[in-house]
Amino acid sequence: MSDTPDPILDKLPPERLLDADHLQPIVAGINCMHSIETVQQYLAYENKHQNRTPVQSRLRERAREIRRDESDAEEQAIV
Repeated sequence: MSDTPDPILDKLPPERLLDADHLQPIVAGINCMHSIETVQQYLAYENKHQNRTPVQSRLRERAREIRRDESDAEEQAIV
C-alpha cells in the first residue's frame, strides 16, 4: 500500500492539518494515512513546527499500525 501517494497529502498537507488547535481533527486526519512515507512527512513537519507530544505519539502509533497491516498482508500472501 505504501507505493501509492495518500490522497490526504493533496487535501490536507501537513501545514494545514497540523495547524489545527484541537487534537480530534488531527487524529482523524492521521487515521486517514495509509503509507509510512506520508506519516513520516507529517511527523517531520510536526517535529519542526509544533512539537506536540500527543500528535507525535499518534503519528508513531499510526506508523506501527501500517507496518503491522503490511506485515499481515505479506504473511497472508505467502499462505
